[in-house]
Amino acid sequence: MSTAAKYPADFGYAGLTMKADEYLALGETPDRYELVHGVVLMSPSPLPIHSLILSRLQQQLLAFGDRTSSLTFFSDTDVRFDDTTVYRPDLCVYSTRRLPAIPGRLDLAPDLVIEVLSPSHRGLDLMTKRRDYEKFGVGEYWIIDPANGEVRAWRRTGTRFEDVPCSGDQVQSAAIPGLLIDMRPVRALLRGA
Repeated sequence: MSTAAKYPADFGYAGLTMKADEYLALGETPDRYELVHGVVLMSPSPLPIHSLILSRLQQQLLAFGDRTSSLTFFSDTDVRFDDTTVYRPDLCVYSTRRLPAIPGRLDLAPDLVIEVLSPSHRGLDLMTKRRDYEKFGVGEYWIIDPANGEVRAWRRTGTRFEDVPCSGDQVQSAAIPGLLIDMRPVRALLRGA
């Protein structure tokens, strides 16, 4: 039986249980879904400030990538972590050493994941995703709070994440050598919001 017949789209997919292969076979959908431990969750579209913050971060990632040819990044793209977990990070960044070509699907743990907190997904981002990113081998995980521009970061030390204090206007990546993100453009947006 095809996935389309098994999961009719007119009912939506949120709340259904499925495996990663079934989830990915759904293809592009008008709704934003993630597969969390076998359960499909839907996220509303991001708020405008969320999108603007991501744009500022993408500008810096693109400039660094163009200058160094050392990273590739994807926004709002499915990453298959295991048979029951497919997340759609705001930004996932790979060293070109680990991801030398653009794959058909992302199934390699990113070197760096950046999420902008959404009011409806704070617990998911701060607890569930953090634990899963640690478990699945993500090198570094940053969360940006759009309420105040603060950054929380966790960096891999061996098999575990270590909480790394972030203060000041710049955040240095350990997973992508030389990558330094300037938070001043993000915080300037927040002052105007």
